[in-house]
Amino acid sequence: MKVRILTETDLRGVYATTILMYKKLKEIGLDVEMYTTFPSEFNYIEPPEEGKIFGRETIMNSKKYSSLALKKMNPETGSIIHLANAWHGIIPIAESKGIRTVINVQYWWPTCYFNSMEESFCDCKSVSKLSKCIKLKKKGVRGYTSLLEAQYAVRKMERIKDNVSRASAIIAVSKVVKDVLVNRGFPEEKIKIINVNALASNIDYVPYNPSEIFTFAYLSYPDREKGIFQLIQAFAYAIKRNPNIRLKIPGGIESKEVVDAVRDLDLEKSVELTKRVPYEKYLTSLKDILADVDVVVVPSLYIDTWGRVVIESMLAGRPAMVTKGNGGLVEQVTDGIDGFHVNVYDVKEFGEALYKVSLMPRDEIKKMGLKARENASKKFDNKVILDQLLSLYKEIIT
Repeated sequence: MKVRILTETDLRGVYATTILMYKKLKEIGLDVEMYTTFPSEFNYIEPPEEGKIFGRETIMNSKKYSSLALKKMNPETGSIIHLANAWHGIIPIAESKGIRTVINVQYWWPTCYFNSMEESFCDCKSVSKLSKCIKLKKKGVRGYTSLLEAQYAVRKMERIKDNVSRASAIIAVSKVVKDVLVNRGFPEEKIKIINVNALASNIDYVPYNPSEIFTFAYLSYPDREKGIFQLIQAFAYAIKRNPNIRLKIPGGIESKEVVDAVRDLDLEKSVELTKRVPYEKYLTSLKDILADVDVVVVPSLYIDTWGRVVIESMLAGRPAMVTKGNGGLVEQVTDGIDGFHVNVYDVKEFGEALYKVSLMPRDEIKKMGLKARENASKKFDNKVILDQLLSLYKEIIT
């Protein structure tokens, strides 16, 4: 069995999962190769240039470019191409040549034009609903031309659905992803829930050395949809109730909006902003980042398919506070056992939750952290995940 893993993005979460998947499959003796469309230690496929009208993502998924990439890989009939992200255009071409395809769905690109699922009223099928959604998100000219863009978007989403549905297998990285895909009409019989995003390096327990100040940490990218500004506002509320708290935001200093929000709320003495650590150094830096951290906060505002930062923090022995009712996050964290489910949409309620958690005895926090490590290791056992991948590969080539 020969498997070629293909990724067109080096974004931290996706790329980390892709590298781990490749290395772990290699370790168990599978004949696996990896290809990237960006310079890397792996096989390199030169990416297409960005067009004057269409972006690189559209050109990459064109029949012409996908055919060229497939020719460069030169896969044998009966082999498998595992698409680690959103290169769906290669699927029908490969399948027509007897090459089996598997595609990971770990973000909302097959079901949402904006890859966010933020607007519950929009199903990316109705031109009028999509036009309204585009108006809400885009300013200026794109707002005025939303109807035309919506017509293009509907056709694009139909093409994505058609291509993805032709794959031999579709991997949903969590239950919520499968539920949404099935609801949107993707072939349920092809969708397998495999928690590939839970694949992790051997993360050691980070000894818990709490300081006198109760410390929260935000380790995700400082993006608005990930709830960073909700957290800063909620923290401003909580610190009025308990001045003995602190918030660490690695990477926060690189965002002007985050720096401004901290300054405007007069939190500069209580919020620690530092530079972002590159992912290749991130895991080895966890012991320094988390040593005095009590709770990691992951307050995503959109439906999250999965949280790599959650699994890594839990394996390091820290409880995680996540958005109540939020997809993949609540699949990872058990409320009150190894972390907390919190309504982050209401700033006051979010702030009250931060305040109450900050009053917990440190020995309880330590026990929750140890339970987080134990539960994450058992629920998302890497051996089980790899066995599921191998079973899927064998299933589609028989």
